[in-house]
Amino acid sequence: MAAVVELEHFCGYGGKHANTVRYHPLRPETLIYTAAAAIIIEDVNDPHKQEFLRGHDAEITALDVSANGRLVASGQLGSPGRKGAVAPVVVWDFVNRQKYTEFGGLAHSVLCVRFSPDGRFLTATGANQTIFVWDVSTGETVYSRRTESPCYLAAWGPMDTTSGGRHPSYQLCTTYDAQVLVHDMVFDIRSMCYTLSSDPVQFPASGLQRKHICGIVQGGYLITGTAAGDICIFSLSAKVFRAALPVCNNGCTSLAAYGDILYIAGGDGRVKALRGADTHWDTLAENVLEGDVAALTASADGAELVAGTRNGKLWRLLSSDLTATLQAATHTDEVTDIAFGLSSDVVCTASRAGEVYLLDLSDYMPIVSCPSRSSARSVAISSVTGEIIVGYDDGAVRVWPGRRSHSTGKQGPIWELQAHRGGVTALRESPNFIVTGGNDCAVRFWHRTTRELLATFTNHRKPVADLLVDEATPHLVHSGSEDKLVVSYDLKANKPLVQHFTQHSNITGLAQRKDREKEVVSSSLDGKILFWDVDYPDPTGCIESPGGSMLRLRCVDVSPSGRYIAAGADDARLYIYDLATCSCIQECEGHSAGVSKVRWSPDQKQIVSAGRDGCVIIWNFFEV
Repeated sequence: MAAVVELEHFCGYGGKHANTVRYHPLRPETLIYTAAAAIIIEDVNDPHKQEFLRGHDAEITALDVSANGRLVASGQLGSPGRKGAVAPVVVWDFVNRQKYTEFGGLAHSVLCVRFSPDGRFLTATGANQTIFVWDVSTGETVYSRRTESPCYLAAWGPMDTTSGGRHPSYQLCTTYDAQVLVHDMVFDIRSMCYTLSSDPVQFPASGLQRKHICGIVQGGYLITGTAAGDICIFSLSAKVFRAALPVCNNGCTSLAAYGDILYIAGGDGRVKALRGADTHWDTLAENVLEGDVAALTASADGAELVAGTRNGKLWRLLSSDLTATLQAATHTDEVTDIAFGLSSDVVCTASRAGEVYLLDLSDYMPIVSCPSRSSARSVAISSVTGEIIVGYDDGAVRVWPGRRSHSTGKQGPIWELQAHRGGVTALRESPNFIVTGGNDCAVRFWHRTTRELLATFTNHRKPVADLLVDEATPHLVHSGSEDKLVVSYDLKANKPLVQHFTQHSNITGLAQRKDREKEVVSSSLDGKILFWDVDYPDPTGCIESPGGSMLRLRCVDVSPSGRYIAAGADDARLYIYDLATCSCIQECEGHSAGVSKVRWSPDQKQIVSAGRDGCVIIWNFFEV
């Protein structure tokens, strides 16, 4: 019997970077957006239909799609593995879902990428204060320039094909600081290449100090959104400033257009639909979303918009009245824990940003959202009540309702207790007690109903990495830590039962076998998966890293059938082991940073992994 793991769904928009959500220009149902270092191509009407473009080694910070829909361009943060924090720009073949070409020259972060109207040229700007224009078909650099400060905005104007021939003229607009430049890109017959001439836009004598952060060309005008919260209108034919209109607070962060309607989005969550020209604009509709808007894009048929917000959510808006519906909710920081209850249909995830989501795995939408200002470190779903039990960095344990409330007000915790000094690092529950581990190196037991402290143990010398309630003997609990100890406690006898010590293995995660002696399974930073029996102080078994590689394992879980082990590592891979052969049978790639937690669903049909990249990945598991 063979086992196969395949990537089913990627949850990870995050909302960190501006304008990284794009509708496909020809397919109204196709949405393209970034999730850490991956590009997701998704059907907005069916979240199970996802495809992925992977080729970056750091978070993607800029995204664009050519007007003919054939090419996608993406730029990233500076590469952690390349000298000089190089930030490559990758062009993808959308039809074949593969890399087409790659451009260099930018560093630290790509701020903006834009295709020319015919898709032939690509402009990109970087945090190293450089602007490039490349010919996508030949790979040649048409133009490059170092600016006095980073350029956040580049927008192509209309093409001029009146001269005939194979070489139309182009217009490109860029901004840096308060300057706005219009570049005319014309083919020079003498040199047989394109040349750029640049002219600054004329401002009023009184001056206008604005930081332009987004922009679009519509009807012969350049319209920019500024950090001051207004839009500035410039005439491209006259190359002169025309008007500045206040539209929102906290900056105008994104612009989109369909037909003669301009859609603007702000850092205050405001989305507006405007119609007009030059200095006169009327507001047609308005809505306010929960969170600063980072991206706004209009569908190919103009019927809908999608807005991405800084709190990691994607919203679908009707273009007629801007009515909003939640499309997806994702974490905005490292995902720290995953928990299943008795059901395989829902999973709970927690993050350093304090977000806790109970997700419905049929549509990947949150059933319950539990926000907190403190980082959530560990989570469990009560086997008795279905409530969500969360341990936080402020040392508190808070319990939240496990089902959606019908009240309109904000939902708070049912109860909370102060469990540790310096944060709760691990948490597990049983029908009779809750056990917590903390940054203070202590393991504490709490009564399930009275929440009274039952016992405290301080065997560890480093923060508790993981806890495990013994499945065969529920009054036994095991704890692991990077101090190389695995400790087993007998709650009935109120004492530590055995203290296992490893010479080289810093323990990072715990699980339990379902067969044999039901040994405790541990993952460690030396890449070994060790097996422990409470009757023996030393490991009773060991699985080495595949291929002799030195992995740094961060988490481990045993499948419900007991045959397979899933382990996550710092190299961003998920490793599947077969206990029948004690060998690694598959290496799964999806995350762009270390895998922090992994859990099997109770029916063993899915594996859910969480990463330091803020993404949650659902994998389908098959035995064939």
